[in-house]
Amino acid sequence: MRQALLILSLLTLVVIAAANIGDALIYTQGITYNPDGLPANPSTLATVATIMSGAGGVLSMPLTLATFILGLVLTIQRRQALWSLAIGVAGALAFIGLLGMAWVILSARTPVSFCAPLALVSLTTLAYCLLGSQSAAAPTSAA
Repeated sequence: MRQALLILSLLTLVVIAAANIGDALIYTQGITYNPDGLPANPSTLATVATIMSGAGGVLSMPLTLATFILGLVLTIQRRQALWSLAIGVAGALAFIGLLGMAWVILSARTPVSFCAPLALVSLTTLAYCLLGSQSAAAPTSAA
């Protein structure tokens, strides 16, 4: 199950990175869109950036939710309360950050993807997989 969490964390980070790169390309290249949602000046770069941004944004939320749930299940199952708390706090901060990014995106044009705060959950679960993967310490008997 730890390997599944590691793979899911890495996959989620790649998807979020693709969304961020797509949004940065859209911003730096000045890509604008028609009312139907297609690029005003279609080019290969505009199409690739649009697909990266859109697909990354859409896929990042369910992947982050799956990473969050699997991380909590794994840490609770192994009775690692501090890691469970860390993943829970990361989820709460990611949700607050998502709301903040929605406000920023509605008020200004930005090169950062709205799903950027979701990377916090995947980074925390990745840190758990790499650093805290030892099973919970076995209780010692005082005999």
